[in-house]
Formats: sequence, structure tokens, C-alpha cells
Amino acid sequence: MPKVLNYSIIGLQDYRVSFESYCSSCDIQKHCKYGKDNPFSIDINCGELNLAKEKIKYEQLQKLQKTADVNTTYEELVKEVKINITGIFSQIWKDKIKALKEEIRCLDSRKVDSMLVSQQGQDWWADFNATIKIINKECEKIG
Repeated sequence: MPKVLNYSIIGLQDYRVSFESYCSSCDIQKHCKYGKDNPFSIDINCGELNLAKEKIKYEQLQKLQKTADVNTTYEELVKEVKINITGIFSQIWKDKIKALKEEIRCLDSRKVDSMLVSQQGQDWWADFNATIKIINKECEKIG
């Protein structure tokens, strides 16, 4: 079972996810920009999550309206919308974590053995996914 990353509330709708537990002094990490004194962390705003969900909902509704029967109500169309929340989490992962592979050496296959990077990436993703699910539930309570 993956350990859940540390996260904290830093504002009304803002959360910080810290990868501090990953910052250990191993051969890979000693070359990282981040460490025990400066752990890697990202900020997530509930508005980001909600906006991403609304965008997907809007796009799907547009498609459904083109093919739906004229007598179909808006409420019936909304019930057919399926939001892939993991896709949203994956995009956040790609934009806020994977994009920083220069700074996070253990996620850069150009500098570290690709097998190690792959395993590290899977471990980080599993923990991040579990943590962001918790944050998403908290955000749903807020708004």
C-alpha cells in the first residue's frame, strides 16, 4: 500500500503537497535541487480542479447536444456526462511534477537509469494519485 504524501492547507482553497519523505540522501537525490532543507512541493488550488472538471463537462455537453434528441432536457444530458478524474490528476502530474524533471533528477531518464526512473515515477504517481484524491474530496466539500 503506497504511503500518502504530506499535504497541508495553505489557504481557503489551497493545498500544498510535499514530497519531503522522498528527499533522502541517496546517489540519485544528492544531485537534486531539492533535499531535506528544501523539499519539493507543489500547490494545488480547488479552483484548478473544479475548472478542469467544468471544462470537461462543457466539452462533453457540447458533443452530446449535437447527437441528442431534440426533446432531451439539459438535466438528462448532464446525467450522461462522465468526468475522468484520473485524467485531470494525470494532467496536474504532467504539468507540475513531470515538467520539472531537470530539477528532480530521479525523474529524469537522461541522467539516471531509465529502469530506476520508471520505478520511482510509478511510486511517486501512486502516492500523488492517492493524495490528490483526498484533496479532491476536500475541495468537493468546499464548493
